[in-house]
Parts: sequence; C-alpha cells; structure tokens
Amino acid sequence: MSYDRKEALYSFKIVICGASAVGKSSLFNRFCFNSFNFDTSPTIGINFHSVYLRINFKKNPDELKENFIVNSIFDFGGQERFAPLIPKFIDGANGALLVFDSVNYSSFDQLDFWYEKIILNALDSKVPIILVGSKSDLLEKTPEYEIINEDLIYKYIEEKQLDGFYRTSALENFNVLEVFKELNNLMLKRQQIPYIVE
Repeated sequence: MSYDRKEALYSFKIVICGASAVGKSSLFNRFCFNSFNFDTSPTIGINFHSVYLRINFKKNPDELKENFIVNSIFDFGGQERFAPLIPKFIDGANGALLVFDSVNYSSFDQLDFWYEKIILNALDSKVPIILVGSKSDLLEKTPEYEIINEDLIYKYIEEKQLDGFYRTSALENFNVLEVFKELNNLMLKRQQIPYIVE
C-alpha cells in the first residue's frame, strides 16, 4: 500500500477522531502498516504516517499509469489531557474519519465533541467526514442491548449530514482499506479533481 519515493499528484491530510480506546490506532496501523497490535495502551499524543495510493484518471480508469495520491494520516490520542492540542491536530485536514466503538455507547455519545472540533478546525466546514463503527468483530459476541442501535447511527448521519458509514474491524482487516478509499474519492470529488482511487 505504501510506495516509497513515488511522486504524488495530490496530497491530503486525514485525521482519525474519536474517544479514547475506540480503535483509532488499530485502524491507523492496519491501513498504514497492515498490522494489528493486541496492546491496547492509549495513544500518547499523535501517530503520523504517509501512505501512497494509486489513482486513475476518471475518464479512463483502466489506463495503467503510475499516478499516486499521498495521504498524511494523523491518529490522535482521545484522552482529555490532550484536548488543548486538538485544534492544531485537525488544522488543515481535507477529510476525517469519525470513529466510535460499535459496542460502547459512551464512545457514541462523545461523537458530538469530535464532530464540532472537525467542523471548526479542518480545512473548511464542508470536508468529507465518514462515520466509522469499529470493532465489528465483537458484534456476534456482544449482547444486543450493548450494540449501538442502527437507527441511532443513521439518525446521527442524517442530522450531521455525514458522508457515509462503515463498520470496520482492524483485527479482521474488514472494510479498513475500503473506508480510506471512499474518503479519498470523496476528497477528490470535493476538490473537483478528475481522479479516482480503485
């Protein structure tokens, strides 16, 4: 997924936001390094990595050219003590993943805080934001009353006018690449750049 020393046509900053322990770093590590760490220690400050994705010209998607987009991805520790750093962390972001734990209502309740921070500090208030329900591998092992209700999820998406929703599992590598590809395509479209990530 990462292509060393490739020339990128475009560069986007992506921020991964959400409460502490929702699995932001697991998403980050799976996408950036295709790895999963069972160590659940909270992120101290910020993780940062650049990833190159191949892009194709929209009018001719089958044309085999070495065109790339670079993602500068920021994963931020969700603990309260890092709150003063949040505006700087989000500043200039072209897109965001807003993450909650699929089996933790408290993490869902904290989405508003992170949504407001993205809107106030990203490149502009219209940047693409995708809602991500992490840890989908736990759904079958969790009592139904502990799983975030789908009606609540879709009501939230409509209320905040978010750009989509994905359930992901970093452990099982489910929908991780897909959610980043979708976010890139939304960012390209938002900036009227005639390329797609496939």
